Amino acid sequence: MKQLPLLLLFFCFLAGSATAQSKTEFGITTEGSWFMPGAYDSYSPPNKNGFSAGIGIYASRIIIGKLSADVGLMYHFKQMKEYYYNPLNTSTEYGGYGGYSPYGYGYGYGYDYGYDYSDEGKINGWKTYPLHQVVVPAHIQYLVYKSIFARGGIEAGWLTNYDTGNDKVEWNWTIGFGSHLKKLKWTLEYVRSFNNVGFANGLWVRSDGFKSATVYRNNMVQLSLSYPLWQKK
Repeated sequence: MKQLPLLLLFFCFLAGSATAQSKTEFGITTEGSWFMPGAYDSYSPPNKNGFSAGIGIYASRIIIGKLSADVGLMYHFKQMKEYYYNPLNTSTEYGGYGGYSPYGYGYGYGYDYGYDYSDEGKINGWKTYPLHQVVVPAHIQYLVYKSIFARGGIEAGWLTNYDTGNDKVEWNWTIGFGSHLKKLKWTLEYVRSFNNVGFANGLWVRSDGFKSATVYRNNMVQLSLSYPLWQKK
């Protein structure tokens, strides 16, 4: 969390160091992604791939020559589809799954191994979790040839509709390429989290505070479309 203000200051410094001929741009952007949640260990329950979508605003500026930087503010929606096994009276060592501790002991991120002694009629099967995120992306972009550019950066995301325990921020790295069609810019990139992320999924809660949890690694192929609303050269 503390790294985000430093990151934004860094990009503002880069943008502010541009020459008088630099181009500044502000606009809107939309994203569509193929979401492929990765397993966090060999005991992870099965999950399914699905679509993700986002919309937001961005600001960019040429730093020097063919190098530019941009930062944005996005809303993302994606669905996590996971097969739930009822871990009744079963530890994770024998096929059960981890629980969630609001105090963050054990595995960090707020997740820990444990037992589920509550049989509330939960049935094994596929569960769907809608994920709503606020995301702040920041990128460096280099014009390779004519209108073709390469881009890479990092994203910080906050899940707004589930308890995420101690791991409040999802950090992703991105890399890709794109081009311009007049004012419209498209970008195809690969997005992956630096580490495992998760949330308490609300399926069961033990008397000692443990909650059932979904843990995964973010993994997406993403297509973005951006259009400037204001430009200055």
